[in-house]
Amino acid sequence: MEEILRKRMEGNEYVRHLGVELLELREGYAYGRMPYKKELANPYGFLHGGSLYSLADIVAGNGACMDGRYVTTVSGTMNYLEPAVNTEYVYCEARKLRSGRNLAVFEVRLRDDAGTLLDSGEFTFFLTEHRVE
Repeated sequence: MEEILRKRMEGNEYVRHLGVELLELREGYAYGRMPYKKELANPYGFLHGGSLYSLADIVAGNGACMDGRYVTTVSGTMNYLEPAVNTEYVYCEARKLRSGRNLAVFEVRLRDDAGTLLDSGEFTFFLTEHRVE
């Protein structure tokens, strides 16, 4: 399953544009990173909140797919605590809080190279009928 999800990510132009990589993927857990790129920064030189949100959504969504079904995002919230700047990468750790018949909820934490907590959030995913195969 992990191999299938990684191949799908490699084939997605948006994911490639962001530079998102999955570093670890298992049931209920995902860990990934995205490089700091000037083209993803806001006018102040910080990584744009939208790119950070996308990182969290992509990483957590892949973690949610590890139960064997593809997912779609129902909702997501992010708390932007510190600017993402002066770092080579931003790392996202996503942990499942709960999974039911149709929904899975994940918490996310984004950190810089020094381990400073930059952002925290929560994402809810709808578990579709489409199997990861």
